[in-house]
Amino acid sequence: MSDSRLEQRKKRRLSVRFGNGKLENHGYSSDISLQGFFVESRVVYKSGAVMNFEIKNRDGEIITLVGKIQWSKKVAPRLNHILKSGMGISIQKFLTGEKIYLALASD
Repeated sequence: MSDSRLEQRKKRRLSVRFGNGKLENHGYSSDISLQGFFVESRVVYKSGAVMNFEIKNRDGEIITLVGKIQWSKKVAPRLNHILKSGMGISIQKFLTGEKIYLALASD
């Protein structure tokens, strides 16, 4: 099965904190693109939710943004080694670190 996405995704494992208001949840990105990213996490919100995200790159630089959950998938803990539990996020607005993110997504 071929990937029908129009944009190229880059494999990037970065620390991600997220939540409504407070950044109380934690996960990791598995891939990113210019338009969005996937967050692997045990905490999964429903599609359509808009929330704040903080991404930290390997140099410790912080990217903050507002993102919308395009889709989500919750997997039973016993299946985490087979399937990824998480959310596909579309970027709505950068608050800080836009140039840093764009460099990560386009390398």
